[in-house]
Amino acid sequence: MRSIVIKNLFIKVAISRRIYLKTSLLEKLMQIKIGKGLILNQGLPKGFIITDRNIAKIYSSLINKREKFVISPGEKSKNFANYKKILKCLCKSNVNQIIALGGGVVGDLAGFAASTYKRGISLIHIPTSFLAMVDSSVGGKTGINLNGNKNYVGTFYQPDAILIDPLFLKTLPEEEFRNGVAEVIKYSMMFGKPNLDDVEDIIKECCKIKMKVVEKDERDKGYRHVLNFGHTIGHGIELLGKLKHGEAISIGMVKESELGELLGYVKKGKSEELKEILKLNHLPTNMPNINVNKIIELIKKDKKGSLVFAFNKKDYDVRVSEEMVRKVIQHK
Repeated sequence: MRSIVIKNLFIKVAISRRIYLKTSLLEKLMQIKIGKGLILNQGLPKGFIITDRNIAKIYSSLINKREKFVISPGEKSKNFANYKKILKCLCKSNVNQIIALGGGVVGDLAGFAASTYKRGISLIHIPTSFLAMVDSSVGGKTGINLNGNKNYVGTFYQPDAILIDPLFLKTLPEEEFRNGVAEVIKYSMMFGKPNLDDVEDIIKECCKIKMKVVEKDERDKGYRHVLNFGHTIGHGIELLGKLKHGEAISIGMVKESELGELLGYVKKGKSEELKEILKLNHLPTNMPNINVNKIIELIKKDKKGSLVFAFNKKDYDVRVSEEMVRKVIQHK
């Protein structure tokens, strides 16, 4: 049985009961439904399916005889070429609802297509990865990459529903599961939650936390930056180090905690505590061999601001000197 170790608490992955969350956002009811067999036992809702090759292979019976567009797994698929192909398929099929069946890459690309086709059509997220269940499917961000910059073209577009079936986790590779664990640890470090013993409760709490943040700042102009902990440096590591998102964010959280300690925003010893938690969960904590100048340039181009970091719930928009950032990245 898989487990997550947060603050010395083992969180066992035990799929059990169904949970329903409802929240209003921009005077619109958005439903997050979480339940065992919600999709795998009941089937997909109607609509044009966007998914990746791995999901299409594993769950072929779920999407057979359905109109769909299948991408290659990985961040490189978030490009204009796939976006244009999807639009052409949508135009031919004349559908008015997109089903995003997959992880964060599928969700970003499908969401961008849904938000722009006919100036916006219905979108339903069905996340299949732990990372997408606890984080990326919630909040309404869409995007594709541009010239090596992550999510440089995108929109804010809330889905009509997010349907989370934890049974998808049974076929999720261990390394992909750990991607999601990194985000759970982020929530734990920033908000003190979730310290739970059930995967559905973990998903529920992460969704609740994120929706509260998004309702305060949907357009990511201020408070929502609190969710960026580990991501400012992490996104650069992801792009240059060719690591998975969770692996890169794991290292990013360590480096940003070290930076916060140096600046007095993070309590001394917090970065070492974080390292131990990440190591217990088999996540990396050391910088890969990356050109420091290149990663600094990517950090300067961050959409939320040049050299801006989130350290805690109060200090989430802190501008830091290039010299300090460089010092932390170079520190072994």
